[in-house]
Amino acid sequence: MQEILDIQYIGEWAWAEQLGQLCAITAMVAALFSAIAYFSSSQWQERDLKKSESWKRLARGGFYVNCVAVLSIIAIMFLLILNHRFEFKYVWQHSSLDLPVYYMISCFWEGQEGSFLLWAFWTAVLGLVLIATARKWEAPVMTFVTLMQIFLGAMLLGIYFFGYKIGSDPFMLLRDDPSNANAPIFMRANYLEFLKDGTGLNPLLQNYWMVIHPPTLFLGFAGCLVPFAYVMAGLWKRDFGKDWIQPTLKWSLFAAAVLGTGVLMGGAWAYEALSFGGFWAWDPVENASLVPWITLIAGLHTLLAFKNTGHALKATVIFLTLTLWLVLYSTFLTRSGVLGDTSVHSFTDLGMSGQLLAFMFSFLFLAVYLIVTRWNDMPSPKKEESAYSREFWMFVGALVMAMLAALVTVDTSWPVLNDIFGTNRVITEPVPHYNRYSIWFGIFIALFSALVQYLRYKREPLNKLIKSVVFAAVLSLAFTVMSTLALDLQYFPNIILLFMAYYAIFANANYIFAGLSGQLKVAGGSVAHIGFGLILVGVIFAFGKQEVISLNTMGIDYGEEWSEENKMENVLLYKDKPIQMGPYWVTYLGDSLSAPNTYYKVHYAKKEKETDKATESFTLYPNAQKNPNMGLIANPSTKHYFSKDIFTHISAATDKELQKEEQGEQLTEIEVGVGETALVAGVMVKLNRINPNPDGGLIYIPVEGDIAAGAELSIIAKDNAQYEANPIYYIRDNREMNIEANIEELGMTIRFDKIFPEKNKIKLSVLDREEPMDWIIMKAVVFPYIGILWIGCFVMVIGFVMSIFHRRREGKQITEMLRKKEANEVNKAETVGGMQPVLRSKE
Repeated sequence: MQEILDIQYIGEWAWAEQLGQLCAITAMVAALFSAIAYFSSSQWQERDLKKSESWKRLARGGFYVNCVAVLSIIAIMFLLILNHRFEFKYVWQHSSLDLPVYYMISCFWEGQEGSFLLWAFWTAVLGLVLIATARKWEAPVMTFVTLMQIFLGAMLLGIYFFGYKIGSDPFMLLRDDPSNANAPIFMRANYLEFLKDGTGLNPLLQNYWMVIHPPTLFLGFAGCLVPFAYVMAGLWKRDFGKDWIQPTLKWSLFAAAVLGTGVLMGGAWAYEALSFGGFWAWDPVENASLVPWITLIAGLHTLLAFKNTGHALKATVIFLTLTLWLVLYSTFLTRSGVLGDTSVHSFTDLGMSGQLLAFMFSFLFLAVYLIVTRWNDMPSPKKEESAYSREFWMFVGALVMAMLAALVTVDTSWPVLNDIFGTNRVITEPVPHYNRYSIWFGIFIALFSALVQYLRYKREPLNKLIKSVVFAAVLSLAFTVMSTLALDLQYFPNIILLFMAYYAIFANANYIFAGLSGQLKVAGGSVAHIGFGLILVGVIFAFGKQEVISLNTMGIDYGEEWSEENKMENVLLYKDKPIQMGPYWVTYLGDSLSAPNTYYKVHYAKKEKETDKATESFTLYPNAQKNPNMGLIANPSTKHYFSKDIFTHISAATDKELQKEEQGEQLTEIEVGVGETALVAGVMVKLNRINPNPDGGLIYIPVEGDIAAGAELSIIAKDNAQYEANPIYYIRDNREMNIEANIEELGMTIRFDKIFPEKNKIKLSVLDREEPMDWIIMKAVVFPYIGILWIGCFVMVIGFVMSIFHRRREGKQITEMLRKKEANEVNKAETVGGMQPVLRSKE
């Protein structure tokens, strides 16, 4: 070990390691100092304003240092990645020389250390905004923001404390990794000369969504901290007045808008790139980001009820607290390695499971303590809400969302529950499982979003409500009937959900013009509800009636590793050989390499039957790359129409490198049963029947005692030409013998090798003397009217943004009032402070 320490390594950026570690330690220490100072400022806030301001100035200084340190870490990380400094473990693990710049940016947050750093960055940005805008709430709110920065900073330390490792150092040198302790390469001072490249970005993540989705999602996670911090500050100070409601509401809307956008981006990524075959696959990591958003929406609605009526404060506190805790719980699920076998994009365990649990339970215990000790201090009107009031039904809707969040959380948490209780519960078919109950929750949530708008706070306008919603109900029923007939919807819950989705759209649209007189400035909530309704309509249309057009009508067996469903839904295409898929003639035109991906040119043409003239044509370019550890990693290509999407995905393709190695004669052994077809050397071989009395002519002359069988085969060549072949297998004098069949036009010889009675199959050996042709196996799916879903996503986000601006305008008046109040308090304090020397002199 001493010899290794004495080696003077050539070309290493050791200064970056030391500077980065210094910045990481500085960031955490500064956050700790700032948290203590903000806590002290809060404690003195009501007793001595000058002391409070003095502590606040110190706290701000500490937080500014934290921000500078976090930015410095980010700058050093990017410097290392962009300069391909593969001596650093993080750079080596997540980047490579062949990555374009935008994917190199994605490398920054692919790993756990980078994603925690991204989270800390957004928390720092929001902290700076709070310093500028929170006014009297700055100290108590920032106490919890800096507490978050302490925990996030600890995740980047990578130091040992009493034998326990705290965090993971993003600046660890590859040679310092304990797993490389005995690697001979690091005994060389010039080892960098042999470290030519990194392992690269995960192929599944090499997509433009990786550039924009994680930053948006982590901004949403950081945004969830702010409503939580206001709730904790309100409990701490026993203050839930208007000056508390306005910023809490505004920040809740911001967090809901950004986190919702991040979740929707994840759905778009799954649909477009991850080949889940849909917008939402109920992947555990998807669920882990969806559930906090659901509870945040529930808390947002109960907060609105509290703002207008004074009811539902306790529910608001619970929902907004639960939102951040669920964000932390999702962090544990995705980073502890517990989901490694159930999710395609969870992180591996870096040995920080204990630290993640401490992170999660620290915030939980703190929140529970404040909620329990301040429970009786939270104001609650004695008069119960009317069953016809808006706040009552908003509360009921929030409970429905909470129940959905609880069910999804439990089902997502089965890997954890299995470890705790020793069970073995596995959800093998997640999409039908989650859809089975979530569809009913969607029905009720859509209903509430339609009806609640018409109710008034503290009023019971039942007659007016009935008159207002009849028009929307009739219109919704008409559209539901037309859609059901047009799309041939048969699943009854889908039809009910479709009606409720239409109802949410038309009822909220009617409310904007009838209830709000067309005042769009205050219609953000209704617009968001319309977007939600459109999303539901798009989901039912696109995924309830999706159609696979790439049907394997030839029954080709692609191998045992293919499921029966995948065999039936994937079709083989030879280069320049068109095949019909639904209304289209599809032709594979070849490929081109753009490292590291291979792009496959697939041409679609719709033709008139009479003239064979193309009435519509387009070309798609799905791509894939061959990964030695993960196999073929494919990214689909999609043709977008207003009324549909045509989704094209490569499932298998010619291995050009393998072809070069195997040029010349190629022997392939296959097993087939009667009626089955196998793909061999670019041709299809079908076993029609087994003849127990084969006629071999002059080649095979039966002898008494022979046991013989002939395989009657149909051969379909690449140009669709058909041939017959009849190889013979026989046993004579206890010796297995065979008569080969030659297909001279194809340069192919087929030998009947063996019979497997227990499998009802036979074994054939196929010798091919021709170079295999270029081919792909692809899947094509039509998603009808999926554009409605994307429009709904956009409209819902716009609704949130409109609400944010509305609440901002609404809060200006309150902010101005607070400024005057604070100015008076400062003047009063200065006056009292100036009188003290005079009083002493008189004494």
